[in-house]
Amino acid sequence: MRFITKDFGNLEYIYLIPIGDAHIGDTRFHEKKFVELRDWIIKQPNAYAVLLGDIINAATKNSKSDIYAECMNPAQAMNHAIELLKPIKDRLIASTIGNHEERIWRESGIDVAEIIARELGVPYDKDGVLLNVKFDPYPELRRGKVNYTVYMNHGHGGGGTKGAKINAVSKLANIVLADAYISGHVHFATTFKDSVYVPDTRTGKIDKMTRTYISSGSFLDYGGYAEKMGMAPAKLGAPRCRFDGRRKDLHVSI
Repeated sequence: MRFITKDFGNLEYIYLIPIGDAHIGDTRFHEKKFVELRDWIIKQPNAYAVLLGDIINAATKNSKSDIYAECMNPAQAMNHAIELLKPIKDRLIASTIGNHEERIWRESGIDVAEIIARELGVPYDKDGVLLNVKFDPYPELRRGKVNYTVYMNHGHGGGGTKGAKINAVSKLANIVLADAYISGHVHFATTFKDSVYVPDTRTGKIDKMTRTYISSGSFLDYGGYAEKMGMAPAKLGAPRCRFDGRRKDLHVSI
């Protein structure tokens, strides 16, 4: 787990967009939808993004994906992903690997997700990233900073039902205590919240902490493996997570 702090100063808010499961190289990759989201990020001065993995499809001879049905080989898909993401390279704040890129790692020891991150200048960790998103809304008054902790990794497991997909992102709370958890993998954009009580031994108080869970969507048109396995079609795109910089308040739009 890599810990990354990103200080946004006195910005009133930011949007954080989790981009994952693009599957570039698959014939069903919806490039138009992907580019629309990228261009929306460019136009919003306060929009940033993280990369959740499975950016490329990375079909190999030993994978479930059909290597003969790809429109790009892994090297071509990797280079195309870099070119698509270059216009927002300064808006990308963290990156991790997906199970599709991990296929290449297991077969060759080459981490294509790390190469993509390095080419774009994005902080990377293969296992997961814990972000500290902070704001200083009134620096002249010295009221203290607004802090959010966000844990992200690609995710795993899931299943054919919506409940199973929700359970997949909720498992991240077993790893670390955070304000928000973000994962992908299940191609199902959703969000929900829960609460947990946290004792403060310094003050003798018990604080109630609200946690937000975010499952990212995908950019893969329906068909292929998902249809063969009887999985439901999913909405394309990615959630928009709005972090308020004046007070601790996180809203997610699907």
